[in-house]
Amino acid sequence: MATDLFFSADFQKAAFGHQGLRILGAGESSVGGEKFLAIQVVADAQIDFTSSAGAGDTTITNLVLEAGFIFYGDLTSITVDSGKVIAYLQ
Repeated sequence: MATDLFFSADFQKAAFGHQGLRILGAGESSVGGEKFLAIQVVADAQIDFTSSAGAGDTTITNLVLEAGFIFYGDLTSITVDSGKVIAYLQ
């Protein structure tokens, strides 16, 4: 279940993966209704995602990320076109 991360304890738990995670490989997508706060790239990847951020780009496609990169955001949907990522739940 997603939390709003307004409280320090909730944020700290989420930051260390206590809310859970999804490992997604090429051709896989996140489960509908889940929200994510970070994506860690395990193997060079190309991803698509949507964000519920209040400003800026909210739909990104064909973003290429190198292994080891960590991307933070308020993400609502993730699709991995190639590579492998760990997506941390909010």
